[in-house]
Amino acid sequence: MEHNATVDTLTLAKAAFNATWDLLEAEPWSDEDRRQLLVLAMGSRHLWELSGDACGPEQRSTGDWLISHVASRIGEPQLAMRFAQAAHDCVVAQGWEGWRLASAEEGLARACAALGDLVGRDLHAQLCRDLLETLSPEDRNVIEPQLASIPGLSHP
Repeated sequence: MEHNATVDTLTLAKAAFNATWDLLEAEPWSDEDRRQLLVLAMGSRHLWELSGDACGPEQRSTGDWLISHVASRIGEPQLAMRFAQAAHDCVVAQGWEGWRLASAEEGLARACAALGDLVGRDLHAQLCRDLLETLSPEDRNVIEPQLASIPGLSHP
């Protein structure tokens, strides 16, 4: 029975993650949509935690990044920064580089932009751009559009 509960929790975590992205892509959002985005992103992160051994640093950092991304886009800048920093801290603690670190830098750049911290936004955006130069085209094509969508960021 425990095994089935874990499988169900994982299925729900993934479904909430995917539903978050579906709703993110369905702008413009109503106030209810904004609430639902946050519920879905946090729900996905929480369900991963409940899945036990299936939840490791990758799932935690990805969940924290998604919550930050949503919070930045729905006007919750302090929440965005808290989760962007948690995602970045996890990536650094794991010694990860490449696309994971680039994504974490993008998350910090977006959270800084949401807070109105333009110096922080530009710093983390540049760190992300530097990392993008080292990535495969496939990985770069995932992160570049996210970086390009940060409000107010100049695009070289």
